[in-house]
Amino acid sequence: MIKSKKGYLINFILILLCTACVDDKDSYFPLTKGLKWQYDVALITRDGLSNQKYMFNSFGEGELNGEPVFLRQSVDGTVSYYSNGSGTHYLGYKNSQTLNPEFNEYKQTILPEDISVGVKWEEETVTKLLQKTGPPQKTLFKIIAKVPLEVKVESLNETVIVPAGKFENCLKISKTGSVFKDAGNYVGLTVVNVEQNNWYAPGVGLVKLERTETTQRQALDKGSLLVELTNFKSG
Repeated sequence: MIKSKKGYLINFILILLCTACVDDKDSYFPLTKGLKWQYDVALITRDGLSNQKYMFNSFGEGELNGEPVFLRQSVDGTVSYYSNGSGTHYLGYKNSQTLNPEFNEYKQTILPEDISVGVKWEEETVTKLLQKTGPPQKTLFKIIAKVPLEVKVESLNETVIVPAGKFENCLKISKTGSVFKDAGNYVGLTVVNVEQNNWYAPGVGLVKLERTETTQRQALDKGSLLVELTNFKSG
């Protein structure tokens, strides 16, 4: 059961962590070949706390459908694709553990071209933290809801302390949204809320991420995720 839960969440966490890349030493999103990130991930659901580790390597430039892209690979072999033209965009991923790896599209704006405090844009997320196991036979109950988010640049001068060290002049991005969801007989109709904050350090990328998913129903009322950078190598 633990393995299956990790499998259920791994692509979700990869999508969240894939908001940590772009182009030079002063960028909030360096995509330079040879960069390496390692994160501690603390996941709390109704089943309790689960601690995990994730690692990513930057492979530099590549190609997708004849267009130039940037590549990163996680420790499980999943390759993520990015574009870096008018802003930075996460395009999707390819999981090399499958027999016939296929590109899975998941286009998302990481940062717009204009990075200024107060700038906003929209995206959509899917909940994955609202889950618990229970009888019969350790059935996994979960709420999967598509939630529209308002994304906003909150600050350009945050100070963040994580296991990898102290980072100053960080970019803070907030994401908030809610939706009505009929979660079936186990939960019923409820409001699903998502709140997320990301912090990025110049020349490093994502250093910290906090996310909570909540509902009005006690049966599946909350799930949270904390991601902190533990190690960064530039070559």
